[in-house]
Amino acid sequence: MLRLCALLSLLVLGMSAEGLNASLIHRSSPTSTPPTKKKKSPPRRLSAIPQWIYSSVFLTAYFDDGHYKQGYALLLPNGHYLTASTLVFDRGMYAQTIMAKMQDDSAPMLICVARLRVKAIDRNRGLALLSTHVFTNDGCQIRPESYYHARIYRKYAQNPLEQTASPTFPLYYPQVNPKNAFQIQALSISLKSIKIPYGRPLFGANGVFAGLISANERNAWVIKKETILSFLKTLKERKLF
Repeated sequence: MLRLCALLSLLVLGMSAEGLNASLIHRSSPTSTPPTKKKKSPPRRLSAIPQWIYSSVFLTAYFDDGHYKQGYALLLPNGHYLTASTLVFDRGMYAQTIMAKMQDDSAPMLICVARLRVKAIDRNRGLALLSTHVFTNDGCQIRPESYYHARIYRKYAQNPLEQTASPTFPLYYPQVNPKNAFQIQALSISLKSIKIPYGRPLFGANGVFAGLISANERNAWVIKKETILSFLKTLKERKLF
């Protein structure tokens, strides 16, 4: 009866019963419980695993005097890698062995993929191009190239020279977490808090490559994408990339 009265009242006011949400016609029962506050929506975040995570590389560079440095790189086409020159040139010497670890979408942890060597370096621009020397298995031992290696190189390599979109803010970078996997970190104004900054790639909120972080013993800085494009264009002209 109450429902019929409500419908008639709405029709008198000129509302169409056809567009009426019948679920709104009810009598609220009295309650002593105060209304609950609506939870605030969490801030917008990137998707759990953006594609650029799989284009990021964790490097360990070993030098002849026994010391080593760790840093990051970006996977480029044809088995090339882009990193900061300060990672692979240190104390007046070049790294002799460079181990590369990556994360694939089929496994949550970083695994060895290859041993690299320095192919070209520009210390003025602060950049280095690395090439694949030999492939490795999960235990970092030398092995022939497998379907797994070919898949990673084909699917996740990025070519900044072919990117037409511009990165959008904020910027993000990969960080190795205690579980030996990449996690996403947002770039803050200060770079001093970033541990192992050498060669760390930066990506926009839209997933577009934005630059690299480099550092020395005192400071850290961002190598802009324009500088990187100039470096890669020079290498391409010399048929090194």
